[in-house]
Amino acid sequence: MFLDELVITDKFGGTIRTVKFKKGLNLILGISDKKGTTNNIGKTTLIRCIDFCLGGKIDQIYMDKEFKNKNINVYDFLQKNQPSFQLKIKDDLASESITHTISRTIYFDNNKIKSTDAIIAHGNNVEFKDFNTELKKIFFDSTSQKPTFRELIAKFIRKDDQQVSNVLNYVSPYTSAAVYEKIHLFLFGFSFDGILQKKNDIEKKLKKNTDVLDMLRSQFDIKDLIQILNILKKDLRELTQKRDEFKIDEKYELEEEELKDIQIRLMSIEKNISDLQLKKAISETQRDNIQKDFFTQDIGSLKLMYEEVKFYTENMHKSFEEVVAFHNKMLKNELNYTLNKIKQYNADLSKLAHNRQIIAKKYSDILKRLSKTGSLAEYTKLNEQIEKISEKRGRTEQQIEDIQKNQKLCDDLKTELQNIVNQIDQKLVYFDEKLAKFNSFFTSYSKKLYDQEFFLSYKQDNDIIKFSIKDMNGNEGPGKKQAIISAFDLAYINFINALNLKFPKFSAIDKVEIVDVDKLSQLFDISNEIKGQLIIPIIYDKIENIYKKYEKDSIITLSESNKFFKF
Repeated sequence: MFLDELVITDKFGGTIRTVKFKKGLNLILGISDKKGTTNNIGKTTLIRCIDFCLGGKIDQIYMDKEFKNKNINVYDFLQKNQPSFQLKIKDDLASESITHTISRTIYFDNNKIKSTDAIIAHGNNVEFKDFNTELKKIFFDSTSQKPTFRELIAKFIRKDDQQVSNVLNYVSPYTSAAVYEKIHLFLFGFSFDGILQKKNDIEKKLKKNTDVLDMLRSQFDIKDLIQILNILKKDLRELTQKRDEFKIDEKYELEEEELKDIQIRLMSIEKNISDLQLKKAISETQRDNIQKDFFTQDIGSLKLMYEEVKFYTENMHKSFEEVVAFHNKMLKNELNYTLNKIKQYNADLSKLAHNRQIIAKKYSDILKRLSKTGSLAEYTKLNEQIEKISEKRGRTEQQIEDIQKNQKLCDDLKTELQNIVNQIDQKLVYFDEKLAKFNSFFTSYSKKLYDQEFFLSYKQDNDIIKFSIKDMNGNEGPGKKQAIISAFDLAYINFINALNLKFPKFSAIDKVEIVDVDKLSQLFDISNEIKGQLIIPIIYDKIENIYKKYEKDSIITLSESNKFFKF
């Protein structure tokens, strides 16, 4: 996708500014005033207007990001004119047809600055639920939720310090390594198919079930429990055999059968009690973890998440304090649900314990009746021993069953996880081929500029793929970093052309004045050789000696008498 034209009109339809873009180098030229400054003429405003059209925040147009001051003149201009910004996009600059027109109109509602958004495709209005989601479909041919459009487009519009000072980590200082993993893999052609999200979901399930398994095996592992169960079965067989061989009168045979029935019922109750006690223990652990997650004094991690969302969201209606309150409310709801489960488990355990007490009393009463007959004293003692061992056997069998069930679940999850890891490794083989294609352009440009071969690399760190820029000779200075960023972005345009990816084929970069003029000239030459667009604000004084060579590449000249918004 190429930028074709930006048209800014006032609320009456009058044209304020039209900027026509071209293939190759696009210079935004700033002419110094008598004091030698180009401040407040709008040299960077064009880039900010492009970003605004692509879902960026309104306040970047009238706010000084460094000093947090409102430019009153620009703000008053916006309030008076309530301008419309129309960014026209083409698939091919040689074509006469406009593929898409992205329109955002500023208006004021109760002194609050807002915008209405519209997209026109081939002359027809496009209906959409979410503006940025539709933009991602247009510019990246993707409808996936992650990475977001604003996370991706930040690489193509470098206007703030974070973006112009970092080749790869250009989104915001609050963006996590996991988010950057998805951004970089997406940009360099990794085929997702939801595979990373599946991996993340399985890892969470595996962690939860592993914790349960560790709890079950905290005292004995399954081998120990099997040995214990075998011993209990042996003891129970011996005692049962003795009892069965015991000769009693026929009048006591009915009580003997009832005792056997009660023992079976008691074993069943013990298994159920053991199962509920395990579930209660798991819920109590969840309760403790939820209580730890409440934000009171230490709210640093939530602050980072809030700032990241705020970075991308134009109209953040909730304050940080409200976000904290909402977070704690959600945790409270989850806590209440867990506490209710624990309460229900306690009630069920109490009911089972009561039933066990009733049945055990009945068992005891029968034994007492039998024990009054002297000849049955030994028989009664045998039954008491059988009862105790039967209860322990029931608990042990339940524990073994729980361990086996959770072990199988963990094994199945590990198998599923390994299959996904194998799929990722297989995809990374093809991904490496794509990365090699990019590096063929990147190393060529960096060698041409500095006689050093920079390249893009990655490694897996704690299951997260992290990307980095490497060279053979150590760290680069700020001026070199700026030029390398430009070389990186131009190499990326060559890369997406080579792979025929439907991605943006433009790069807008601010603050290139610190790059040496001879390196600027080389960058300008490279940008005019590729099938893409490099948009750069530059002070005329910086390139005065080479300006004649690139005069044809100037798309707009700004000065004290010709400011961007013409006021």
